[in-house]
Amino acid sequence: MRTLLFFTFLALALAGFGRLEAMAGTSAAPLSLRAAVSVEDAVIRLGDLFDGELSDPTIAVARAPAPGASVVLDAPWLLALARAYDLSWRPDSRFEQTVVARASQVVGAAEIRAAVIRAVAERGMTGELDIQFDSGVVALHLPVGVTRSVTVQQLNFDPRSGRFAGTVAAPAEGPAAIRGAISGRVFAMTDLPVAARRLVPGDVIRPADIDWVSIRADRVASNVVVDPAQLVGKSPRRPIRAGEPVRTADLQTAVTIKKGSIVTMLLQSPQMTLTVQGRALADGIEGDVVRVMNTKSNRIITAVVLDAGTVAVAADGAGQ
Repeated sequence: MRTLLFFTFLALALAGFGRLEAMAGTSAAPLSLRAAVSVEDAVIRLGDLFDGELSDPTIAVARAPAPGASVVLDAPWLLALARAYDLSWRPDSRFEQTVVARASQVVGAAEIRAAVIRAVAERGMTGELDIQFDSGVVALHLPVGVTRSVTVQQLNFDPRSGRFAGTVAAPAEGPAAIRGAISGRVFAMTDLPVAARRLVPGDVIRPADIDWVSIRADRVASNVVVDPAQLVGKSPRRPIRAGEPVRTADLQTAVTIKKGSIVTMLLQSPQMTLTVQGRALADGIEGDVVRVMNTKSNRIITAVVLDAGTVAVAADGAGQ
C-alpha cells in the first residue's frame, strides 16, 4: 500500500496528463529519473531521485520510509515535485515511477534470542536455554549509523510454564530507535549421549563411539539413554545412525566371545603358565563360564571369558 501522507508537499495541485507534453522546466539541462533509489538518511533529497545538474541536490523533499521499508513514488507525485522546484523533468507516461528503499541494519532472531536468554537468566532460570518465539520471523531494522545492539524491556516471565512476553528495543544503550513486541516460550536444554558413528548389531560400544548433542529437555523420552555408562560395553539390537539418541530397548549385552571363534586358553598356576588354542562352543560375555574345546586334543573344558580372545582355565577345570 502506497502511503504518501508523510510527504511535505501533498498540498501541491496536480495537473491532468493530457498536457504533459506541453510542460517545460526552466532547468538548463533535462534531468533523468532514477527507477530505484536506496537512501540512508531519514529524508529523501532531490539528488536521490534525479540524475543531472541540480542547483542544490541536498534539498530534502520528503521523509524517507522506515529502515528496511520502501515506498513507490508515482508519476503525479513526481510531476508535482518537478513543478514545485522548477525542474526540467516531465514523466514520459502516467506509469513512470521510482522506488525508494531505506537502508538498514538487521538485528536478527539470533541476537534477539540471546537478549531474551540473558533477561530470563537475570530472573533465575540458568543453564543452557532455548527460545521459541510465537511469531515466525523476528527481526528489527535499525537505521544505518546506529549502534547495532538490542535489549529486552518490560519482560513478563513465568518460570513454571516458561512463557514470556515483553518488548525488545534497539539499540541497547541510549534512546531506542525501534521497539517490537515479542512473546514465546523458554526451554531448558540438556546434553544427550548419541552414536558418534553408525552402529550395527555385533558392535561393542566404546567411549569413542559416543558423541554429545544438546537437545530440549522436554523432548527427551523416558526410554532414552542419558548416561553414557549405560552404553559402554553394550551392543545394539538394531542399526543406530550417527547422531541418533539410543533407547534402552535398542541395547543388549555385548557378546565378548562368539560361538565357534578361536580363543587362547590360558592355564595359570603358581608354578607355570600354559596357553593352548581352543574353540568356543557357546557365546559368552566377559566373566561368563563357557565350554571350550582344545583344538589339538578335542578335549572339552570349562573356562571363564577374560576378553574377546582369551579364556582362563582353572587348574582343576573339569574336562570331557
